[in-house]
Amino acid sequence: MKKILSIIFSSAFLMTSAYAGGMIGIKGGFGELDGTRTEDSKFGKQSASVDHEYGAIFAEIELANNISVGVEYIPMQAIIDTKSSSNVDSHAIIENHTTIYALKRFGDTFYAKAGFSQADAEVKANYTTTTINDHDDTVDGPMVGIGAQLESPIPFLDVVRLEATYTKYNEMEITTTNTTGTADKDTKKGEAEQLTFTIGIAKSF
Repeated sequence: MKKILSIIFSSAFLMTSAYAGGMIGIKGGFGELDGTRTEDSKFGKQSASVDHEYGAIFAEIELANNISVGVEYIPMQAIIDTKSSSNVDSHAIIENHTTIYALKRFGDTFYAKAGFSQADAEVKANYTTTTINDHDDTVDGPMVGIGAQLESPIPFLDVVRLEATYTKYNEMEITTTNTTGTADKDTKKGEAEQLTFTIGIAKSF
């Protein structure tokens, strides 16, 4: 993923060196993550949601008038787990969440964006009697968003953004085995979607 990002942004910079537009910034806010266990050979389907804080850094390069490409990175780690009262045998650690996107401005204020998000996933057992046999090592999916861009009242910063995004993550699969005498494998599949609302500040260059 990092190599792909480097290639894309190096190419974009060389292609658009005649344009001076670009920015780098940070944003924060809150989000809601909805998850659905679409398949489980032992426990069946189930859905849940959680509210969470959200923060990211981003950078953009202008390709042409009112059109930019950008990358957004979440420098935090998230753990997807269940309540302690739930008898589930594993949890997932999500990190290096990165989104590549294109942004189109409409007039001086409003914009829309679309892209693709990907994060690394590591699955660990909740019990010593559980063995993780196999799991997807990434989660990914398309992202769309809308927002408003305003002049910043903060000295040394140029832009304030109010933004809402929606990400639909593709299905993830985990296979585990109980080692307490029953060697039957349990295959779990799940998918998730995330809605975020943020405020961002950025410096143009």
